[in-house]
Amino acid sequence: MLVEEYPSSRLADDALWAVVEIARDGGDRRPLAEAGEAYLDNFPDGPHTREVKALLRRRAPAAPLPSPPPPGLARVFDLRAWSGESSTRVVLDLERRVRIESDRVSNPDRLWIDLIGTRLHPNLRRRTFPVGDGLLEQVRIAQNRPDAVRVVLDFKAVSGHSVVYLGDPPRLVIDVRGPVSPTPRVAEAGGAIEAPTTPPTVDAHPLPMRRVDELAAPAPAPSGAASTAEASPPRPPATNRAGSYSLARQLGLGARRIVIDPGHGGHDPGTTGRTGLQEKDLVLDVALRLSRRLRSELGTEVLLTRSTDVYVPLEERTAIANSSGADLFLSIHANASRNARARGIETYFLSFARTAHAEAVAARENAISQATLKDLQELVRAIALNSKIDESRDLASSVQEAMVAGLKPHHPVEDRGVHTAPFYVLIGAGMPAILAEIAFVTHPDDEKRLRRSLYREAIAESLGQGVRAYLDSLDRNRMRQLTTSPPRSTVAERDASR
Repeated sequence: MLVEEYPSSRLADDALWAVVEIARDGGDRRPLAEAGEAYLDNFPDGPHTREVKALLRRRAPAAPLPSPPPPGLARVFDLRAWSGESSTRVVLDLERRVRIESDRVSNPDRLWIDLIGTRLHPNLRRRTFPVGDGLLEQVRIAQNRPDAVRVVLDFKAVSGHSVVYLGDPPRLVIDVRGPVSPTPRVAEAGGAIEAPTTPPTVDAHPLPMRRVDELAAPAPAPSGAASTAEASPPRPPATNRAGSYSLARQLGLGARRIVIDPGHGGHDPGTTGRTGLQEKDLVLDVALRLSRRLRSELGTEVLLTRSTDVYVPLEERTAIANSSGADLFLSIHANASRNARARGIETYFLSFARTAHAEAVAARENAISQATLKDLQELVRAIALNSKIDESRDLASSVQEAMVAGLKPHHPVEDRGVHTAPFYVLIGAGMPAILAEIAFVTHPDDEKRLRRSLYREAIAESLGQGVRAYLDSLDRNRMRQLTTSPPRSTVAERDASR
């Protein structure tokens, strides 16, 4: 009444302020909001205007909480991507297996995948993942419906894609393939195909591909060797072990980038010897030694799937090799057997197992990443269509022979030969790929020997000689240059055994 009859009175200001204070002390938001708005309407520049505005801000109703997700939804934890010149892999980490719906649509070209019965982890809400390679623009992920997460891959130039579910841990793997590159043009003089001026950009989130260090440039050839090479005509590559020229040899292809894969890691120790030597530690140490040798002696670029004791899922290891444009893939492992007397060296390339022992080795190495029966047909097709089988066989044979010859001076070595097996880590590799079982950790004498730094160095040197022999068969001109300077021996300064 006072405010209505005497709005310009100083008492009107005091009266409205008193109403605001009473509403404030009452603790109810609505009366306070009404009293505050009345004060500001009548006295926008009054003595208590600032205090009223502050009260209204503090007592404003909180933003409504998002509706709780329906019960029983599986969470989508993370999204990771590896991109390269010819392929890109996207991996979604899931709480459990879920049903998916997907379609590829145009204008613009994109692939959407709905994960039915899922909800986003808070860290993934409203996020996009720029890729920026030649295949993808970006990857988007959002809660499309209360009970479904949608993933969208915005394409640039894509010829095909595949979506596969893998278990233990549950994850969805999306592979995107670029258009088939035209056959490289060979120089008229018969030389090798010109190398790209810059290596492909590799993007890995959150686990990047680990480079040991910067590429060590190869030492220049002596002047005498250079003049000899210039004077001699180029020599064609040797035939493969089957006596024929594979397509790689017909095209004069070589190898400049090698991916080394130390098996297992992190929570996956691999096999363990009787005195506690773990496969994951042994093969990492050998891989680091081998990478130093390949860079210094052959001048090749070397990438590692892991350079520390971390777990890398099997399908990510192949993705690292594919997306980085690797020319060779070498996975290093140690063997195991219930028979403590079993020992020796064996090397594998991808195909179907032909012996019970090869089946057992594949079952053990594949145990950490178990695809389901639903994926069997696709996996069989990938193995059967392995187009690099000839070169993988030759690489495996070169490594096996060099390992046996290089380690015989240290102790009697059993040559267990070259075998085929469906190792998951080799499936889908776009380059010659092998898996080397360097020793039996379960053999007591071998386990003692494997703890010695000098013996590990001998293993790395033998592996390097095997790679060298294979590369020499591809490019005999390169072989002639390499033999002008003997390989350097790089022995680790400390014993890295654990």
